[in-house]
Amino acid sequence: MKKKILFILIFIIIVSFFSFEKSIVTKIISVSQDQSHHNLPSNNDVEYTLEIPKINLNKPCYFYSSKLNTVDKGLEQISNCKPNENCTIVIASHSGNSNISYFKNLELLSINDQAIIYFNQKKYLYLLKKITFQEKIGFITIPKNTYDLVLTTCNKDNENLQNIYLFTKL
Repeated sequence: MKKKILFILIFIIIVSFFSFEKSIVTKIISVSQDQSHHNLPSNNDVEYTLEIPKINLNKPCYFYSSKLNTVDKGLEQISNCKPNENCTIVIASHSGNSNISYFKNLELLSINDQAIIYFNQKKYLYLLKKITFQEKIGFITIPKNTYDLVLTTCNKDNENLQNIYLFTKL
């Protein structure tokens, strides 16, 4: 009886393994098909470009309502604010080691370093005024009407902290 149960168990494990392997192959194929050229972002998807010369960053920001506006694609607009408006632009990105960790070198910035946003064929200059750290709780607190551009990313040394870079427009 024990041999029969053992045989059935082994059979179930083998069948499950092949089903799982087939599922993985199907997912890999569908991901590969999703990467086709017609799904790549075009210039029409880009609302503006963020440049930080000191760290050689020059990356697009997609429209706030775009499915590409996510840290998993690069830069994410957290606020729906434009450089020509009187509001605070908030942008988040990863700081790890992946190819979309665009903010991995923000820690090299110093007070008075510049950021540039190119929007509607105009150049908007920003000056770094303050660097703060806040507890990572799903949101950040920014003093209202004080800063024009805020960049945020996870702290590399403390997973419970969020780095906040506060800029004013020149």
